[in-house]
Amino acid sequence: MKRLTQLAQMHPRYGCKRLYVIYERVASETDPYMNYKRFRRLYRLANLQISRRRRRSRAKYVRGTPLRRAERPNEIWTMDFVSDRLLHGRVFRTLTLLDEHSRFALAVNPDFSYPSASVVRTLDDAAHEHGYPKYVRIDNGPEFIASTLEEWAHEHAVELLFIQPGKPTQNAFIESFNSRVRDELLIANRFRTIFEARFAADEWRRSYNSGHPHSALDGMTPEEFLAHYATTPTPQKSLAA
Repeated sequence: MKRLTQLAQMHPRYGCKRLYVIYERVASETDPYMNYKRFRRLYRLANLQISRRRRRSRAKYVRGTPLRRAERPNEIWTMDFVSDRLLHGRVFRTLTLLDEHSRFALAVNPDFSYPSASVVRTLDDAAHEHGYPKYVRIDNGPEFIASTLEEWAHEHAVELLFIQPGKPTQNAFIESFNSRVRDELLIANRFRTIFEARFAADEWRRSYNSGHPHSALDGMTPEEFLAHYATTPTPQKSLAA
């Protein structure tokens, strides 16, 4: 029970299933073996349930071309912004960049302003390490519709996939990722300076890639999935199914 409570405090937004995966990973020989049913029973006895968010009905698309889905890593990147305030009240924005297929967090970069040139610089930094993607999925924000990003995409043979205005569900992967950035990074911490925010964001991103298991990746973390994919490409379950 004590071990379970410690894990729940370390990962405040993880539910029972994901905590069980973590427990199996970090359990030592002295820890008692627990199957999922016993783990769930102790989870409930410890009153560790998190509040459920109200689920909205999924958008139904009848007309138009189906949304393109990534079939392999580094094919489609998705990008967005999350806003927050420093301790003294100054607003800053965090650019988030994610690989759709592997769920690998490519960038979580806080800054006071993000002109299109800074967006391009972030994309180049990620591409320097992982290579350029075929597509980048984005909304219709002013930083993304600027000619600077369009020129960058043309130069590197990258196609920009714009979602329809007012339809964030078309960019569901980054919206889900942003919710974790808010819960586990921004809401969980109070930053006095932008430098503190940048350092914490980089540490959180590394921890997310190496320690966050995903059900869509068969319980693997993004780093484990990429390492496994490099030797044996594994198809994922289709979210559209």
